[in-house]
Parts: sequence; structure tokens; C-alpha cells
Amino acid sequence: MDVPRYLEVLWTHRRLLLAGAVVAVLAGLLAGFTLQGGRVVSRAVHSYSASTTVLVGSPSQPLYQAQVPGQTVTQGQTAPVQKDLTQAAVVYAYVVAGAQVRKTVEDQLGPLADDEQITALRRTTQPGGDETFPGRMSLPILDVVGVSSDPDRAEAISAAATDAFVNEVEGQQDAVAMPKDERVELSRLDAEPATEADASNPAIPVVVTAGGVLLVFVALAFILENARQRRGVGPERVRHLTRRPRARLPLRRRVREVAEQPGERPGDAVGAEHVPAVTGER
Repeated sequence: MDVPRYLEVLWTHRRLLLAGAVVAVLAGLLAGFTLQGGRVVSRAVHSYSASTTVLVGSPSQPLYQAQVPGQTVTQGQTAPVQKDLTQAAVVYAYVVAGAQVRKTVEDQLGPLADDEQITALRRTTQPGGDETFPGRMSLPILDVVGVSSDPDRAEAISAAATDAFVNEVEGQQDAVAMPKDERVELSRLDAEPATEADASNPAIPVVVTAGGVLLVFVALAFILENARQRRGVGPERVRHLTRRPRARLPLRRRVREVAEQPGERPGDAVGAEHVPAVTGER
């Protein structure tokens, strides 16, 4: 069975490919892992998020009241209109992620890094649900989320952002002297500990880097083979040139071997023609 040409090329440069495999493994390990505190840790960036759940309520809509009593309507005055707190929660999410809350948090915890952020979202699922896949419910419940590469700092950001948001709302209400029964009430329900977000597989940079380096060495093997073919030094020629030459015999020994061949006399000169003896008979 004929061996494919590319396999012959790879076998010819097997030492180069072996060295390339070693370099590829080392490069992959350096790309995927590093030393920190005497331990080998992955270079993949870890992100943690912590959330504080806030209930958006109103004194006129008590959470634990089953029936709202009727009210006397004064002649010439419209009945009070209840605000949709589920829609207000969406607006409050933008307030949490706004510049004023961020400034207050940075004054308390220091500037936020590039991988840190403050955000908020209105809940659409039950407590055990994941807002990555939103549900169909519209709830007056807000999650104030802090994100950081350090779990403790993520929890601190979430707590500080919640305090800043509550103080911001109360400050706006006090500024206009809003009556107590008309104010929005913000109640903290729970503070979730920081959890690690889904990160990329740490093996991906290792495989990609190692595979790329190995492909470079494979390409180099074919480039060297192509250059050798252009010079007229193919595999057969290489074997011929590297074959051990046959030892040359001394001149006297070669002359003796030729002279002793059958049909020749020892006294004949090398290369001389044999002339028969001439007799006197005719």
C-alpha cells in the first residue's frame, strides 16, 4: 500500500514535529495557567455577582391586606389613582444603575474597576427562578446587583448600592415634602451571597494556543520540504548522499585483481592487448 506523500513529509521531519509538540504544550500551559501565591491557578477571569432584593410598595397598597376599603369621594374632586408599581420598578432599575448611585458607592468603597458594575433588574420569576430566562410575571420587586471579580467586594457593592438607592428615593420625597401616605416604600427582603457567574472553559485557551503552535511547526515542516525539493534534494537523493561510501582499493591491489582474471597471464600489462606468438611455420 502506498504511503501518502504528506505522511512521508511529516515522518521525514519527525524531530521537528516532536520539538513543536513540546513547545505547543508549554505554550498552552502558559496561556491557560499562572502562578499565584505558590499555586497554579487558571488565567480565566472569574466574575461574581451579589444581589439585594427590594420590594417596591405603597402605604395605600399594603402587602398583607386582602381588601382595600372604600373611600368617600368629595363632590367636584376625582378619586385618587393608584400608580402601577410594577412599571415603576423598571424605572427604579435605571435609577440604581445611574450616575448618582454609582458616585455614592464609589465615595464609600472607592472607584469601581473595569470588571465591576452596578445594575438592577425587575423580577419576573419566582424566588428560585433565574432571570437569565425571564418569566411572564410582572412583580414590584427589584434586584440590586453588584458585580466584581472578588466575591466579598461584590456583596459590598450590592449593599452600598441598595443603601444609596433608598436614600436617593427618600431624599427626593423629602425635597418636595411628599405626604407619608403618598410615598413609595422600599423594603429589603433578602441579600443573596455572591455567586460565581458562568465563565469560559479554562481549557479553551490551552487547546487553542497549543493547536496554533503545533500547526506552525507542521507548516514549517512542509516549507522546509518544499525548499529542499526546489534544490533537487529529495528523500531518495538524501538517502543516496547520506549512504556510507564504499572504500576504494589500493592501486596495486586493483592491478593484481585485474591481472589475475581468467584468460589473462600474470605478466600481461593492464589494458594491453594479447598478441599470439609468431612461429617460423607458414
